Amino acid sequence: MSVYKTLERWGIENYRVIDKEAIEEITLGASILATGGGGDPEIGLLWTLGTLEKGKDIVLINPEDLPDDVVGASVGCLGAPIVLTEKPPSQNVLEKAFKQLSKYINKELEVVVPFECGGVNSTVAYAIAGELGIPVVDVDGMNRAFPELHQTSWVANGSHASPAVSVDDRGNMTIIDTQEDNIRAESIARSAAMAYGGISWKASYPLTGKEIKEKSILYSQSIAWEIGRAVKQARENHGDPVEKVIKKLKETRNVESFRVFDGKIVDINRDFGGEATKGFSSGRIRMEGIGNYKNKVAEIDFQNEWLRLKVDGKTLCLPPDLIAILDNETGEPIRTDIMKYGYRGSIILIPAHERMRTDKGLEIFGPSYFGYAEGYVPVEQIISERMY
Repeated sequence: MSVYKTLERWGIENYRVIDKEAIEEITLGASILATGGGGDPEIGLLWTLGTLEKGKDIVLINPEDLPDDVVGASVGCLGAPIVLTEKPPSQNVLEKAFKQLSKYINKELEVVVPFECGGVNSTVAYAIAGELGIPVVDVDGMNRAFPELHQTSWVANGSHASPAVSVDDRGNMTIIDTQEDNIRAESIARSAAMAYGGISWKASYPLTGKEIKEKSILYSQSIAWEIGRAVKQARENHGDPVEKVIKKLKETRNVESFRVFDGKIVDINRDFGGEATKGFSSGRIRMEGIGNYKNKVAEIDFQNEWLRLKVDGKTLCLPPDLIAILDNETGEPIRTDIMKYGYRGSIILIPAHERMRTDKGLEIFGPSYFGYAEGYVPVEQIISERMY
């Protein structure tokens, strides 16, 4: 059955067809929201462009139009971003995982739910949907990227990370079913990725349409799309892409974001994702201020994604709020897997979505989860109290 037959059966008339320009804009916007992580966006983009070149249709639907009893799932990769760059996947790995998850739960998976706004994990959802002839829902599980399987708005609001299926490009497969134990699901998925060589491809979070609507970050794909389009327009018109991102976040999410530092990277302390860090790319960077921020110093911790920002020793942002470093001229995000000494950029801080700020959410991806003694304070409150 084609995707359009499915939409007709559900009575959906309002949808958007994703073309080459659209997926390029979505990829750029999602990479900016990915807080330095999410893997190499070119891998997912090229994958999706290849799907379009084969004449496959990719269709994005609004979450409110999704029937309550439909079941969907997310797809993506898990592991160290640097390994992903060196070890790109074959094209059938996610399709294999998605179909195996459907078989395991004995339910047809009729929609693809993007896992996160990440470099690769956003875009591969579109590729798989196109290959399978099913729609993509305009949501995701965090509107940013996080390093661990269970760190989503779905778990933060009562759903579970398993069952899940993890595969690699050599045909190995792991079925993960830990019932309500989301931490154990992450641990097993992480162990599988390490056994596979540092990266795995997964299908996870089988959710009903009702759960998708009640627990996802709604319209996250549209937010990424608008941000990507704004940055491309800024490039064409020689505008300031960083300010365009801040303006577009106000328009799409009605939140204030903050440009708090301009500087260059002068020191990097990084582990590339070995056994000691359980496959994460972890460490800290140091930036020296330039322009209006001369003589100031910024330090950012990361675990695949940027986690905590300090400027002159003062904490300005803690997880789950977003930290992005953007190239001043192009608006391209500076990712943790590609950053180098001398890279220059602007740091912007973005409030996390309210569905990420639940008590359960702060338990699984707030400061204490990453080992910080500081209690969570919303970034907008920190800035209002400590802006220098």
